[in-house]
Amino acid sequence: MMARFFSGKPRLVFFLSYTLLFILAVQAAAFVLPFFLSLLIAVLMKPLYGCLRTSFRFRSSFAATTLTLLVFGVIFAVIGIILYLAVSQALSLLEDYRGVIVDLFRSPELFDTLKEHIFSGDLLNTVTSVATTLFHAVPLGITFVIVTFALTVFFLHHLDGLRDDLLCRAGEYRNVLGSVMHIAGDTLRRLIRSYLILYAITFVEAVFIFYLTGVEYPIAFAFVTAVADILPILGPGTVYVPLAVIFILQKNYIGGVILLIYFLLTVIIRQILEPRIVSDQVKVHPLVVLSAIYFSIVSMNIWVLFYVVSIFIAYRVLNTARVFENDSNKRNL
Repeated sequence: MMARFFSGKPRLVFFLSYTLLFILAVQAAAFVLPFFLSLLIAVLMKPLYGCLRTSFRFRSSFAATTLTLLVFGVIFAVIGIILYLAVSQALSLLEDYRGVIVDLFRSPELFDTLKEHIFSGDLLNTVTSVATTLFHAVPLGITFVIVTFALTVFFLHHLDGLRDDLLCRAGEYRNVLGSVMHIAGDTLRRLIRSYLILYAITFVEAVFIFYLTGVEYPIAFAFVTAVADILPILGPGTVYVPLAVIFILQKNYIGGVILLIYFLLTVIIRQILEPRIVSDQVKVHPLVVLSAIYFSIVSMNIWVLFYVVSIFIAYRVLNTARVFENDSNKRNL
């Protein structure tokens, strides 16, 4: 009985330690985000980096810089496409309702309201607040991109050396740490693969429904929908719902209703598929993923989803590497 009690302590320490580290990481997210993103990109791009080094005989620094430029180019191309489509649709909508907008701005009530806000200082305060926010956000964003880019090149260039140095310093834990790193890398690739499958399903479904309802540029909008699905705060509803509203305003009630219904079906299908696909890839029980999604929706906090899923994945990695078993054996000795 005593042996069973003590055998559970390393797991208790792990859960408490991981929870504390996760809370600290969330609180310091703005500071550690460039380091985390650059390290994640470097780990994911490591096989392609190795291919450039061996197959094309690229120098290490040149291969790291070229690959990082490619990754950042793709990211900014996706952002540019999203912004272009958003602005184009906004201008198209304004053009369709230009007469209504002109009549609205000619309204005496609107003029009196604007005059009241200008003289009261509310409009000036709002403009000043927005200008101040942009003044801080623009240089911060530029600095964030530069730092993340430089760190990605550094990690790609020195990832093997950092790994070997860490294993060398691990001493007697070298084999266990190496096993943990190998299993963690494999699990990360499986997790990325599972979500790529989900986003591919979202893209195919969106192409079909946009063609069916007669949305202009269906493939482009389906691509934007898949990208929005990647971002936890947005989701496919940021594309489906505005398009449905535009259809309804244009008196295309059937198309608008179809888009809204299909959006609800997409949410339901996603709740069914995500636990199954993710659990099959990372070997975590579907109820864990489903519970994580439910907790995240109830709390309206995406960090809850990350915490529940990541702690079970981390536990599985350590358990597969027999970290807890090794601790138990050492205590018995």
